[in-house]
Amino acid sequence: MTITLHKAKPSLGGTRPATTGLDAAGALVWRVEDDHLEVLLVHRPRYDDWSWPKGKLEAGEDLITCAWREVLEETGRQVVIGRPLPKVSYPLASGTIKTVYYWAARLASDADNPAVCARPAYPTASRTEIDRTRWLPADAALRRLTRATDRVPLLKLMNYHQRGQLDTRPVVVIRHAQAYDRAKWTKLDGLRPLTAQGRARARGAVPLLAALGIRRVISSPWTRCRATVRPYAHRARLAVNTNRWLTESAAKTKPARAIGLMRRILSGGPPVVVCSHRPVLPLLLGVVAERAAAKVHRALATGPLATGEAAIAHTVHTSGGKVKVVALDRIRPPLVYRHR
Repeated sequence: MTITLHKAKPSLGGTRPATTGLDAAGALVWRVEDDHLEVLLVHRPRYDDWSWPKGKLEAGEDLITCAWREVLEETGRQVVIGRPLPKVSYPLASGTIKTVYYWAARLASDADNPAVCARPAYPTASRTEIDRTRWLPADAALRRLTRATDRVPLLKLMNYHQRGQLDTRPVVVIRHAQAYDRAKWTKLDGLRPLTAQGRARARGAVPLLAALGIRRVISSPWTRCRATVRPYAHRARLAVNTNRWLTESAAKTKPARAIGLMRRILSGGPPVVVCSHRPVLPLLLGVVAERAAAKVHRALATGPLATGEAAIAHTVHTSGGKVKVVALDRIRPPLVYRHR
């Protein structure tokens, strides 16, 4: 099983020196019609080429949000971002190396309405930028794509489809955003709130969770965790379901309860986000590692999640009925995000 990892830092905008390269993101939108895999291509009249919806990061955007936004702007379709695909790098005329990070994306359904409600609105790209979109069978798309490099993520997408590992479900584990200094807090630790920076990070997580189609929100009942996922829950019109086994104290005295809860969450249900505390995360991510290959283990071992950072486990059900983690993203939402 091939495991793909994107550990991507968000761009906060600003001018980048040419030597640092340029990050962009996009998605391969797919559907299955009459048992045949089809993908959505866009035509750019300026270059007279057929390619994927993609574009540069805006200020206050992470890569997954950028991929979702570019699809909406260039095709007018609401999608749900799925598992990562191979990135593509190439030089621009200026000498800058442009790297485009790609994800698979399925069309949003009625069940995804909570996530769609949480999303900001964006204008459709002008016809001078994108003048046509076209669904094509995957084999035909391989021939229609103008750039050879654009075939790389498509070949991987086709491979995932053949193996029954394209239609994935995200399970997001997020560490609460920055909270008030523990040493200076004189009340119960469970009441310790987020700082202004923490609240900004929580707002920055809204488009990321919306792009992933999150439809269930689970949190430690302690204030700093609930406040981290509340902005998304509010915009998606979802309840924040609290569970006491996700608190620091409960996980310390009865760690098996947190492990059992995570196993149940991972086993099925709608796309979900789980917010907890740094000492609890090894228990939750340990369950993710149980269902994953060695490369995901290594990715999880690269270091603990930063405050507000999310580990996105992309899961599939195998033919034997078990759940496997087939890919992992680590994304830390930006501190600045402008809801439109």
